Amino acid sequence: MRHAQAQREGVLVDGFVAPVGERKGHDGLYSGKKHLCGQNVQVVADLDGRVADAGDPVPGARHDAAAFFVSGLAERWSGHYAPGGPGMTGDGGYRGIGMITPDRKPRGGELTDGQKAYNRSVDRIRAAVERAIAHLKSWKILKTGYHRIMHDFPDILRTVTMLEIYRAWG
Repeated sequence: MRHAQAQREGVLVDGFVAPVGERKGHDGLYSGKKHLCGQNVQVVADLDGRVADAGDPVPGARHDAAAFFVSGLAERWSGHYAPGGPGMTGDGGYRGIGMITPDRKPRGGELTDGQKAYNRSVDRIRAAVERAIAHLKSWKILKTGYHRIMHDFPDILRTVTMLEIYRAWG
């Protein structure tokens, strides 16, 4: 699913919860952060805000860093966040796995002015992946919720992702 141009330059990663509702026999769908039952979908985007790849969906209760590995994206994009790679930027949920992430405020302390400026620059860059996710979520099946057989959801997600890549990249 990866787009060739995004493979050569730095990329951005983030996740969203695609609503699927409560499902009998499917545990871990409830995302306490989003207050809904869904699948955590990890998305890789280029610096212009175009979707480059999406991982396999994982239960919505998974943390973004864990979902990144379980979804298959970590393996497919490992060269980007490895030392000497083109680079991968994520939010604080990806801290500690080799990506560029914002600095965390120290316990009982404050960030320096330099750290605050760094965090603002990371946030400005990350805005592009938020745009990519917004484009992906504009597809009705991901916005209003998937209500069909759960076994088919990964195929539906791959199809929507490929259509979005085609729409954005041509």
